[in-house]
Amino acid sequence: MRPPKLIKPYVLRFCRSFVADASPAYVQCLPESGVPANECFPIVEQKIATAGGQRVFGWAIWEWPKVFIEAEFHAVWKQPDGSVLDIAPKALPIPRVLFVPDSQRVYRGRQIDNIRQPLCNDKAVKRLCELSALIFKELNLGQLATVHGEVVPSDRCTRYLVEKERVLHTLRGRYGTNYPEHSN
Repeated sequence: MRPPKLIKPYVLRFCRSFVADASPAYVQCLPESGVPANECFPIVEQKIATAGGQRVFGWAIWEWPKVFIEAEFHAVWKQPDGSVLDIAPKALPIPRVLFVPDSQRVYRGRQIDNIRQPLCNDKAVKRLCELSALIFKELNLGQLATVHGEVVPSDRCTRYLVEKERVLHTLRGRYGTNYPEHSN
């Protein structure tokens, strides 16, 4: 998936469905070196400790065009001069991310599920969104919500993961391969 190319009305409606006064904006990605991919919270904390500035919580917006849109809870670094950068490396490098600040939500060490919305009327897309939520729930039961890194999936979760791969295969055949292998 990738950030939406434009902030079209459907993107703004999606963002305002979880942040009422959402003002999504593109934020330049300038990843730190020598740090793990997709670990924005500790990376931003480290940057603040060494260079000052502030952490801004919010949502990175990702899209599989015409298929579905997804918000991932995220943190970016507000530099001492007030400009904002996304300093967390991604599995696939991108020049910018679409970011929606969220002053109401705070990261407290527990995983926060993505928000997903189909962009088409396709049962397989709806099932993909359902499976992603079920997998998140299984991988974050109880104390697992505070575990970072690899988690051994339960048998039920493994079944969901296998089904998700089948659904993705079907959707790639219908809509192309805009959904990368490192999906959430």
